Amino acid sequence: MDITVAYFHPLFHPETVKRDFEQIRAVGATSIVYALHEQEEQRWPYDLERGLRLAQDAGLKVSLSLGRFGNLFAGPIFMPSWYTFRHPQSLVKDRHGRDHDMSCFNHEDFRSWLFKEIEYYLSAYPIQGILIDEPRVPDVTCFCSVCRALCPDITDLQNFRQRSMLSFFSELFNCVKRVKPQAKTSLVLLPQDLALAEDLSTVPALDSIGCHLFWQLLQEDVSQVEAWSKLLVKQMKASGKKSQLWLQNFNLTAESEPDMETAFTGLMAADPDEVACYYFWRNNQEPERVWQSTRTLLRRIPRRQLYWKSTQPRIPVPIIEDSEEKKVN
Repeated sequence: MDITVAYFHPLFHPETVKRDFEQIRAVGATSIVYALHEQEEQRWPYDLERGLRLAQDAGLKVSLSLGRFGNLFAGPIFMPSWYTFRHPQSLVKDRHGRDHDMSCFNHEDFRSWLFKEIEYYLSAYPIQGILIDEPRVPDVTCFCSVCRALCPDITDLQNFRQRSMLSFFSELFNCVKRVKPQAKTSLVLLPQDLALAEDLSTVPALDSIGCHLFWQLLQEDVSQVEAWSKLLVKQMKASGKKSQLWLQNFNLTAESEPDMETAFTGLMAADPDEVACYYFWRNNQEPERVWQSTRTLLRRIPRRQLYWKSTQPRIPVPIIEDSEEKKVN
């Protein structure tokens, strides 16, 4: 069972970053998720390169989360998409002609821009995967000029939107595999969107589908974690995809902290392929204690060898027998 930890922290202080990555590796994690927003790489490419190299040096693979690109995906900062702001013609429009704050994925110019961004990141930085975080599902039927041209049958627009979403993600993940065939492709849903998992699992180039089991944030009873977990894992086993389950270890009060262990137990009962969580993430009443509790829980997971095996051949060291050693002396 693999362990992934989201590291949504600045990379500006190398010694701090190195220490953090050593802690993450010590709990048995094999990879991190690092979220990047559109403007960040332009402003601090040296920090990004150095930070991701430090992750690699610690034995951690890096998956990049495209934070709020086109306002279509989640990100750690509520930062609007620069592309969408500069290209209002790409906005989703509802039946009343009102604009919504996200680019329509049927716009070829948007797709072309997004795929070029992905190609660049995979080629320029030590990144071994792309993760799509909480994609905005087709909750708004788009009536933009592109969608109307592609689907003139107004009665089929809602189904068309769903088919278009699958086509979009198929192209996106094919783009990843074309640039770096061994890169891991992942998509993480909220529990209320798990109905999409079966359709998304038909995308050939998508390796893993996950679920954010954020019971407290969604104001659900912690017992829901096990139900959500088993539903996703069952679907992924049937489809041949990997499952990734996310533990909520943020936004916890002192009173809700004990529920984190209950959530972890429910998550593990589903037997996922991968467990994921956050490193010192936001708004915990006792952040140090929550991280220590997280480390304790993660250490219960049966894990692989802590450090990657060296690919260098081992050179045998000659052994000197006692009698030969005495002759030399």
